[in-house]
Amino acid sequence: MEDIAEELARRDRFLRNRRMQMTPEQRMEQMWRMQAQAWAILKKSPKGYAHFMARNFKARAIDDSSTNVT
Repeated sequence: MEDIAEELARRDRFLRNRRMQMTPEQRMEQMWRMQAQAWAILKKSPKGYAHFMARNFKARAIDDSSTNVT
């Protein structure tokens, strides 16, 4: 049996070559399709969506302790 690293490298080369054959517009369209699919899956799970939003807002929150308010 082949080494898993060799199989992954072969897959990566194949996908990279396939992407390089696409126009920038095609790559953007693919990205938007995948983004829409990800949102659709996320919104199917209210608990998962709530967790995502909480984590997202927490990551963007401003830490009040780091401000130098006088």
